[in-house]
Amino acid sequence: MRQLKERNRCNRSVRHLKIQGKIWLKNLKSGLDQIRESQVRGRRNNFLHDGSFHEAVAPVLAVAQCFCLMPVSGIGAPTYRGLSFRRRSWRFWYSSLYLCSTSVDLAFSIRRVAHSVLDVRSVEPIVFHVSILIASWQFLNLAQLWPGLMRHWAAVERRLPGYSCCLQRARPARRLKLVAFVLLAVSLMEHLLSIISVVYYDFCPRRKDPVESYLHGTSAQLFEVFPYSNWLAWLGKIQNVLLTFGWSYMDIFLMMLGMGLSEMLARLNRSLEQQVRQPMPEAYWTWSRTLYRSIVELIREVDDAVSGIMLISFGSNLYFICLQLLKSINTMPSSAHAVYFYFSLLFLLSRSTAVLLFVSAINDQAREPLRLLRLVPLNGYHPEVFRFATELASDQVALTGLKFFNVTRKLFLAMAGTVATYELVLIQFHEDKKSWDCSLSNLD
Repeated sequence: MRQLKERNRCNRSVRHLKIQGKIWLKNLKSGLDQIRESQVRGRRNNFLHDGSFHEAVAPVLAVAQCFCLMPVSGIGAPTYRGLSFRRRSWRFWYSSLYLCSTSVDLAFSIRRVAHSVLDVRSVEPIVFHVSILIASWQFLNLAQLWPGLMRHWAAVERRLPGYSCCLQRARPARRLKLVAFVLLAVSLMEHLLSIISVVYYDFCPRRKDPVESYLHGTSAQLFEVFPYSNWLAWLGKIQNVLLTFGWSYMDIFLMMLGMGLSEMLARLNRSLEQQVRQPMPEAYWTWSRTLYRSIVELIREVDDAVSGIMLISFGSNLYFICLQLLKSINTMPSSAHAVYFYFSLLFLLSRSTAVLLFVSAINDQAREPLRLLRLVPLNGYHPEVFRFATELASDQVALTGLKFFNVTRKLFLAMAGTVATYELVLIQFHEDKKSWDCSLSNLD
């Protein structure tokens, strides 16, 4: 009797467990179905990267168009074939309006400087506005050439050795986007620090409200002609943001070009490094030499399109480095100003160095095949190898600043020497001007 009761108890427990298990499995299935329905199924195209420069640089160009630069249509297209430049597009008129507003702002800045003492500091707004105005005009001209330039770029990319895996193919685009958006984030941080430092310690208040006083100081050249108004102050601030971004974007864009062109040469160098120690047929060396020549022709076409931007970038960076180093001798009015100033100086030095290193990598990669050709074995040394080596030894492959200078690593020492020389000259005539002591400060 006892055994029968125990057996019935066990059967009831098993049935209960089965019922609970079915309920749990049913709930689990319904939960998984809900998760599956709420997610978008990934497709093969979501995980593919074609490895093209057009695909990699598209997000950076999209950000630039938000700030009135590079008015090219079709930057988000899958291939370069979707690119076009149209004068009737809103992008073109948006950029043209920005050029007009910058020209007007420059005229007001010149008027203000003309009514003040002329020295190396007072001309800073003029140098800043002129640099951005010319660079913006250069970007507008580059936008017209961009579809044809990307067509040539894609034609050369198709001839390059392929990547070994999808991760390697996606790595250049990820690296390019990472560098671009890190620099944009740091540039935004620098601008926010400048706002905080002025609002936190307004050593020359022009208005009772600190925000209005900051806006008045940002567009002081306007309010020497017009009475203060909030809408005009905000328009001046928007113009200031566009100018500040344009100055940083010059360097970022040149870095992107340097990374893209040096990656082309690096892909050729990786192919040479794998094959150079074994005897290869003459056809391989003919292919390598003609591919190298195609890349060099592309680099020279890119240089013709961007050499003006290169000259403005290096010239303005050199001027502002000298000016900032001269200002660093002065006593800072507050700790907030000191934090902003030294952060800005460090960012300027780092960004200028990064531009030089990324762009000079083109010259470094272009010289690498000559070193690899020295490893060719004697039984694999064809006349085509000698012809290739002769071209490598005689070519000077680098981007230039309107053909005035070649961007190589040697330029770093030349710029450092120039900064040191001019800094010594400026220090001799330097006085610790306490510009925050405002004897004429009117509160409106």
